Amino acid sequence: MIEILKLAVCLPFLFYSSYLDLKTRRVPNRVWKLMLFSLSGFLIYEIVNGGVSFLLQLVFSFFSSLFLTYLLFRVRVFGGADAKALIAIGILCPVYPVLEFYGYTFPLLGFPPAGLFALTVLENSLFLTAAVPLGLFCYNILHFTPDMLKKPFYMLFAYRIKIKDLRRLLDKSRHIRLAERFELNNGKLYPSFAGRGINVNHNMVSRLEAHEEQGLLGSTVWVTPGLPFMLPITASFIMAIILGDLIYYFLKELFACF
Repeated sequence: MIEILKLAVCLPFLFYSSYLDLKTRRVPNRVWKLMLFSLSGFLIYEIVNGGVSFLLQLVFSFFSSLFLTYLLFRVRVFGGADAKALIAIGILCPVYPVLEFYGYTFPLLGFPPAGLFALTVLENSLFLTAAVPLGLFCYNILHFTPDMLKKPFYMLFAYRIKIKDLRRLLDKSRHIRLAERFELNNGKLYPSFAGRGINVNHNMVSRLEAHEEQGLLGSTVWVTPGLPFMLPITASFIMAIILGDLIYYFLKELFACF
């Protein structure tokens, strides 16, 4: 029963943080502090009743989550809010929740061998995020233009948009990032890959419009949607409860075929 209550309390915080990440790309620290405070009573109860065994699981879950999220944060896979969300999950759910409902045992795909709930949430979120390049590639195929062949790799994480449409998207509070940075040298504009992308603002759009008017740049540029990672984390949290570890399951089924 306590596991169900903990998960039920976690979900509103994750939904709210997803909303903030989608609208503003910012999730304040107070969200995670309030989340930890709201569930501290459950955690204290589990420590008292679980004893040393539960405390060791809590310490292991916390440091595992801290190490993995710090590593992925340093290589810029995701941002600070995403890392804090996974660390909070690692603290609040150190033991993988196994639930019984109407004769069904959740997770439906079985108990993951690692038994770390935060790790499963992270794996599932990366699995879901991996679908984004496929979606962008399909979008680019449907809107294909010959100049895309100059940089076919970009078709996996970005799409072409007219420079004149950038300002309209900014006015609608759409979060987009330039996939390339442009450097002016000796009267020529040199594009280069911009990693996770460069934030687009009105000043940057003005510069791009000026480059287009001067004939230094074409009418379109590559942009990446910059999807908020809190959305797949929240979806993965629910999937980890209901289904389990998707990557482990698919790998197990794949190796079973050989």
